[in-house]
Amino acid sequence: MGGCTIFDGNPLSARAVTALVKLLFLAALLPGSYARAQPSTTESSSSLPLIQFSIKPRLCVLNAGEEVCHDELQVKWESAVARSLCLYQSDKTDPLRCWENETRGEYQFELTASVSTDFQLRETLSDKPLSDQRFQVVYNDKKFRKARRNPWSFF
Repeated sequence: MGGCTIFDGNPLSARAVTALVKLLFLAALLPGSYARAQPSTTESSSSLPLIQFSIKPRLCVLNAGEEVCHDELQVKWESAVARSLCLYQSDKTDPLRCWENETRGEYQFELTASVSTDFQLRETLSDKPLSDQRFQVVYNDKKFRKARRNPWSFF
């Protein structure tokens, strides 16, 4: 099951669909994060490799009555230099996945979340965070309030 939860079985209004499309479009424009890795004691300060880190999807929209997102996340990272990294989820102490002396990594897994969740790439030896990404859970509980004045009133 890929993508995000955007439909609960009831037809959406045109206004809700338009707002949702705009929100998803803006979220798709957000790039993955780039982090400049900190040098170890053996590396010179001029050779700090960039690490590109991304998760997809990055957003789950829950409609009224929905409480939990069920999505398949795809995690990717890439570095110009071989690194030993582990992927961590904010609410877990054990890594989801580790890579040893790799220049890139991919990982797919099912995520069940009711709140936004952070993911981090950390160096294996130092446990130092190098980059992070957030999987955002948004509730679409738009309440329509009554107008404060009558439609025929000018003031």
